[in-house]
Amino acid sequence: MNDMNNLSDINDPDAIDDIAVIGGGAAAVAVLDRLARLPEAGRGRVVVFEPDPARLWRGRAYRRDTDSVLVNILPAEMSATAGDPGAFTDWLKRTQSPYGKGSWDEDGHFPPRHVFGSYLAHTAEQAISSLSLRGRPVNVVHRQVIGVRDLNPLLEITDDSGDTRLFGRVICAVGPGIPADHYELAGEEGFLPDPYPLADTLSPIPADAAVAVIGTGLAAVDAVVSLHRAGHTGPIVMASRNGCLPAIRQRPVHPEIRHFTPARVHALADADANGTLGLEQLAALLSEELHAHGADPAVAFDELMSAEREEPLARLRRQHQQLDHPDTGMRVMQEAVPTTGPDAFPRLHPAAQDYIRENLYRGIMSLCCPMPPENARILLDLADRGQLHIERGLHTVKPREGGGFLLGADSSAEADWVINAVSAPAHRIPDAARGVFTSLTQAEQAEYHRAGGVSVEPATSRVTVDARPDSRLYAIGDVAGGTLFFTSGMPSIVDRAVDVVDAVRSTSERG
Repeated sequence: MNDMNNLSDINDPDAIDDIAVIGGGAAAVAVLDRLARLPEAGRGRVVVFEPDPARLWRGRAYRRDTDSVLVNILPAEMSATAGDPGAFTDWLKRTQSPYGKGSWDEDGHFPPRHVFGSYLAHTAEQAISSLSLRGRPVNVVHRQVIGVRDLNPLLEITDDSGDTRLFGRVICAVGPGIPADHYELAGEEGFLPDPYPLADTLSPIPADAAVAVIGTGLAAVDAVVSLHRAGHTGPIVMASRNGCLPAIRQRPVHPEIRHFTPARVHALADADANGTLGLEQLAALLSEELHAHGADPAVAFDELMSAEREEPLARLRRQHQQLDHPDTGMRVMQEAVPTTGPDAFPRLHPAAQDYIRENLYRGIMSLCCPMPPENARILLDLADRGQLHIERGLHTVKPREGGGFLLGADSSAEADWVINAVSAPAHRIPDAARGVFTSLTQAEQAEYHRAGGVSVEPATSRVTVDARPDSRLYAIGDVAGGTLFFTSGMPSIVDRAVDVVDAVRSTSERG
């Protein structure tokens, strides 16, 4: 692998076979791994554009950080290699790592995310070595791409140094953005705009300070757990509009999904005159799957709806008491929904899509992105000791006269420090990648999706305009979230990488 900042050294007249990957995080690793495992490596170079060396192969999620920031997917199911879900656990064994051993509910079973980042770096290096030996070199350019221009049949990439290069295929894998500053607190003393890396973020906070964590998702849980692990003794409040915490991962059952499958979804939609599904049809198909595993659909659907209805700590405590609940409905849904959801969601009627976004988004994300039991126990212990409070109904956060902050929620709160751990902006295009997508949309090479990001063809992740896909241009990750809904988590990323690479291979062979 060559790290390069001047592209003139690698211009090649056969650029039609070259592939650019914009972004060097986990999605780029999955793409490289898939390319390396094809029967034929193909021709041309692969160039990965990643401006931040600290994020290379790790992205924002898996860069080096404190050990308290854990993965939330079972290690045995967290792999960058399609068809080999145990690749990460095999790597842990080879490196004699202490993580990933014992029961799923024991402390230390879920490794720190930076450990998974090291696995991603290893996977990338292996893929790069394989591709290079087979005649397909991979180069890394530590520059930010600021524009993509159509020079049919090629695409021209411009980076922030002014260098340009032509490619036959461009894969946009830019990752998520940083949290939105909903309350316009940037620049205020004591306001931390991005929780990661928490090892750096938390260092200036005195141990006895009152801390408010804005948000109640996985990033907010990471912040609270990291404060606890660092010995924080002051009061902590987690606050958001809905107060919805991630669910807790129950004992795994590894169900075989036989009914709520992509094939069944497509068959039902194809039988409709408009080629779409209704929400009732989807619910019936999911109920069929739940019944097949002896689970009660009513219990599973009620759990889904409880995310914003039930008091947050009461829900967390109930779920912790049900880690070994005999009804497997939640675990079946955790397997079936992320697996089939990317196929099902685009086939839903637009009104059904809107209903899910407006009414079920938090519940689905809570279900599909659960926290490890270890983190749940820490939250409950902090709450029982009176150190942690969870507030919903948050509507304002304002600087306090004399320093600190005032929070307006169901119960008003005060804080000396505020950690911003809300979700990334809904448009799903990070500021660092704005130039890329502005250039594409202005040239009508891409179009913004009404629900965020850019429109893509669901089966291939090819970027579309008026439903017409461009075989040269692909988007993977949050920037495709408007179309696919399910875009995060390694299993989803790996599935999309397979779609992208297989589509690139197919169009290259036809070309």
